[in-house]
Order: sequence, then C-alpha cells, then structure tokens
Amino acid sequence: MSKISITKTGQSVLADKMTSALHVALNEGDVTTGQLMLSLIVLLIGGSYMDRDLVDKITGKDGGGGFHRLEQVEIEDIAIAVLERKAAVIAPAKRTSAAVNEEAYRKGEVIGTIVGADHFVRSFGTLDVLHHLSRSTLLNLATEVWGMPEETVLDRKAADLRRHMAAQQVMWRPTSFATFTEDLS
Repeated sequence: MSKISITKTGQSVLADKMTSALHVALNEGDVTTGQLMLSLIVLLIGGSYMDRDLVDKITGKDGGGGFHRLEQVEIEDIAIAVLERKAAVIAPAKRTSAAVNEEAYRKGEVIGTIVGADHFVRSFGTLDVLHHLSRSTLLNLATEVWGMPEETVLDRKAADLRRHMAAQQVMWRPTSFATFTEDLS
C-alpha cells in the first residue's frame, strides 16, 4: 500500500517533476565521474534479472553499503563486469533482425575502439580462422603476408597450406574494431 494517497494521474505529475529535477541535477549539480558511471550502468542494466547482482552492489542491497561507500576501483570493476557481459562484436552475417538498428549491432566495435582493444588482438593467422578462407585467398596471403615463395604454395592442398601457415605464427590482422563492419560487409 502506498504511503501517500494520490491518484494515478497525480503519480505521473510527481514522476514528471522528479524527472525534471534529475535533469537539472545532471546539468547543474556537482555530479562526479563515479556517479555518472554508476548512473549509466544502472540505465544499461537496471531491471535485468541476469544483472541484479551488479545493481545490488550499486544500491547496497548486497550489504556493501551502496554507491555512497563504493570506491573508484569498485565502480570501475562493476563497469568492467557489465561491459564483459553486454559488449560483443557481432558478425555482419548474423545481423538479421530488421527491428535492430545497425548502430546497435556495432556497439561492441565502438567500445573496442574506445578501450584500444586492437592492441590485445592476437594474430588471426590460426587454423580456426584460416579454415574459413578460400584457396585463392590462402595462396595470396601465403605469398604476400607470410612471404612464402609462390612455387612452394601452388602445389599444396588447402588443408596443408593452412597448417603450414598457422605453424609459422605470423601476426596477421585483416581487420580492426574501427573497420570490422566495413571490412566484412
């Protein structure tokens, strides 16, 4: 039962006034970076049953005291946990929903660019990637990227060529977070 006896329309009026106060606080208040990060996290995951543990850390329902007691490093840890759960790079071929905006599919790429994730990408010159390339692409890569003489690669079967290329562990990155969609579309 409500503590305040008010009509449903009255509840909406109160909610509108509180929303206005929220906007003023964001624009004119002394809001810290930590408060902004926590607010964005709540906006992103609030209401998600799968992420309730993280919201409980922010609100203090986990017994930790809530946002008034969180240190910057704890806020960063929560932000990282949310990003690890929510940020994913989606292959253009899997972007099949007409109801999803193209930019929504690119969130993982944008976040990867922001945090400099390209520096942490290992070589794509591995069997699991090379397996999905055509023989002509393999031949081209073997000579141009791996530096293998053309006469040694022409007679090889694709499977043998893939194994040989992967064994050499050449650093090969045909795309980046900033160009992933353009490179593969």
